[in-house]
Amino acid sequence: MASNLRHVPETAVITGWDFSTTAMKCLAFDIDGTKLAEVRIPTRIWKRGDVRELSLEQIRMQAEQSVAAMADKLRKQGRLQDWLAGGISATHHTAGRIDADHEEVRRAICWHDQSLGPYHARGEKRLGGDKKVRNLIGGPWAVRYTLSHLVKDETELSPEGWANTARILSHGSLAAGYLTGNFDSCSVSSAASTGIMDLRTMQWSRDMLNALQEKHRDRAWQQLPPITLDPSAPVGSITDALARKAGLEQRPLIFPTSDDQQAGLVGGGAVDAGQMAIILGSSAVVNSSSNERPKTKALDVMRLNWGPYLWMRCYTNGAQFLDKVVGRKPNWKKLEPAARDVPPGCDGVMVLPFVYSEPSLGVKKKRFRWLPRAPRDAGVKARAALEALAYLIALGVKQHEKGGQRITRFTVSGGIAQNNLMCEILATVLDQPLYRLESNEGPALGAAVTALAALENHRRREQHYTGGEYSMAEAVAQMVKFQERPVEPNPVWKPSYQRGLRLFARAIA
Repeated sequence: MASNLRHVPETAVITGWDFSTTAMKCLAFDIDGTKLAEVRIPTRIWKRGDVRELSLEQIRMQAEQSVAAMADKLRKQGRLQDWLAGGISATHHTAGRIDADHEEVRRAICWHDQSLGPYHARGEKRLGGDKKVRNLIGGPWAVRYTLSHLVKDETELSPEGWANTARILSHGSLAAGYLTGNFDSCSVSSAASTGIMDLRTMQWSRDMLNALQEKHRDRAWQQLPPITLDPSAPVGSITDALARKAGLEQRPLIFPTSDDQQAGLVGGGAVDAGQMAIILGSSAVVNSSSNERPKTKALDVMRLNWGPYLWMRCYTNGAQFLDKVVGRKPNWKKLEPAARDVPPGCDGVMVLPFVYSEPSLGVKKKRFRWLPRAPRDAGVKARAALEALAYLIALGVKQHEKGGQRITRFTVSGGIAQNNLMCEILATVLDQPLYRLESNEGPALGAAVTALAALENHRRREQHYTGGEYSMAEAVAQMVKFQERPVEPNPVWKPSYQRGLRLFARAIA
């Protein structure tokens, strides 16, 4: 294909890191989006009751090991000298605390931590309620956002912990810091995931810290990192120490990070208004972008590094719910044919998929339940679970439409999107064709795409190029590839799923 790149060579290798709560993945791509190498390191979450936290030392270890391992793989391919840049995707809303020496003060509280509800309610009451919040930041402050972590710190973090904190940093900002040594950079995407940034101005809203006790407000304000408004300004290059260890003569540049929602949107090829990216991973996500905020209050709203708003419905109950039904490593070669033999709608069997709470649907507690009763047949269980996920996605799509989106294309990515039956069910429930990515690593690919765009623009500026900026849409067209044929709706199943969606919505109301 013709390329609009002017200053990035055809031989360039771009890496995309995906720091998630299941694993850290670092993938190397050429400029056409072909995967060249892959490094994976598992992520272990600290759990106690409903608490879910992530060791910052583990993030450091993943960052450091991934550089050495990727360098080794590229060296064996004779491509190490081509590694020019990298981008980072990391879980939205997850954030931790470090001291002046970049050591852990508090683990990162994760996006799916279920202990945050009372703290969020306390902070929102101090601010004067949801309407006041929206006036302050132009969008919602959801339970899982970083500001809830700070309210929790009032009772769970020692005075010494508050005093010793130099920076409160998101998952992505921490990863970028461990790679580059720069812990004083926060992307717009990361800041938008905190509940503290004004989405309209892309600046921290000091008044949102009134959610905290007065004694903590000034200190928290000083601990927030600067927001980097330029998505093409490098955070830094790989540190000297990491470069020496990995044998890198040329140190790749690292560009402002993406939360996993931005990365999933880009990796799903959906950066223009009307394009929707569905990500079926640990969480199930429905994302779109627009130059305007949605007209409905039923969606999360964040901001993309290059300007537009990100509209999001994020369900905690994605793969984690599916694991509950079919196990963590199911044999889909056997399960899928068995599930296909079950009629659509599973003869009235339905499952409420809430192994975690789902505040966006008003489900404030765990609510995993079979209706009318749990089936014994594995095929019925598997199909009913896939149908429940499809219904969740459909409800999210409806909210995007109510918010003002006129959806012209649906893309789907993530681990569960590899399941052909899942995609056929979802296409039928939505009554729309689904375009699947050639890559099933949407966030890692999305991080690499943003890095390609940033590198090209960074070099254009260095060379005083006057032909304008390289757009994110151009970068997507360059690297994101779709399978030749979309997954089409099954017209025979359609009546059953229209009825099933109505029954599902009624059951969770």
